[in-house]
Amino acid sequence: MSFSSDVKAELAGVLPSARHCQIAELAGMLTVLIKSQGRQSDMFVVTENEDLARKFFTLLKKAFNIDIDFSEEVRGPGKKDRYQVALKDEASATLTAAVRHPHLLSQDCCRRSFLRGIFLAGGSISDPEKDYHFEIVVPAEDAAERARQIMNGFDLDARCVLRKKHYVVYLKEGDQIVQALAEMGAGKALMALENVRIFRQVKGNVNRQMNCDAANISRVMQMSARQQADIEYLRDTIGFGKLPAGLRQVAELRLQFPAASLTELGEQLDPPIGKSGVNHRLRKLAALAEEERKKANINEQA
Repeated sequence: MSFSSDVKAELAGVLPSARHCQIAELAGMLTVLIKSQGRQSDMFVVTENEDLARKFFTLLKKAFNIDIDFSEEVRGPGKKDRYQVALKDEASATLTAAVRHPHLLSQDCCRRSFLRGIFLAGGSISDPEKDYHFEIVVPAEDAAERARQIMNGFDLDARCVLRKKHYVVYLKEGDQIVQALAEMGAGKALMALENVRIFRQVKGNVNRQMNCDAANISRVMQMSARQQADIEYLRDTIGFGKLPAGLRQVAELRLQFPAASLTELGEQLDPPIGKSGVNHRLRKLAALAEEERKKANINEQA
């Protein structure tokens, strides 16, 4: 099963105890699933998700205790079976009136139930090991805006976009998706996602540290190569014998230990000196080498 399927399977098992929350979750489902059979009083929903169909059936029985026609269509090899829950006449009218009640989503618990229902019917989550993406696909713009406002009421940053003929309400940040799962009641999926996020974060930090270390090593080696070139030039032109003792010591150590850090070079001196002291002497050597090069150029031109 995919991560998205696991989330839906968990949410299908979350059954609100309060009748107003049951109706709110039904309203969320109907936002995506509702269809008509030609008469205003007839209503039915069709889905290939058995868990969703059975939860819809269960919520209807608990909230209204009405007769419902539940049927399964076996579609043969290579195709998913199709499940249908149908209501007629008074049952359909009763449900329609309930889900359109103006105060249906006045409480946070009902808004959470609505979000759970609409996600079960039209939502999906990408595999968190590959990407962070949460979306709910609905057929109408007003329904998408309603879902977006409900999500943002929980301090989420849901956005909406038109994709072909449907509207998509989506989240792109991992922490936002974690919160959405928490609001819907998907505790197991939340923990699974958090574990993946922690692993990805640690892996990212390690990679960044390795890249940083590699960059530092490269920078040190480039600096060391320049220092060696200056020192070798001084050795081959004026000789180390004309250098002050402190500069001569650093020059000899740099040639002996080309990969050593400034701190390590300082520890090799007698007496030892700090990193800044070694850097100061190497700068003096570089300046001397530059002076000698300029002198050589003037002599060549003369």
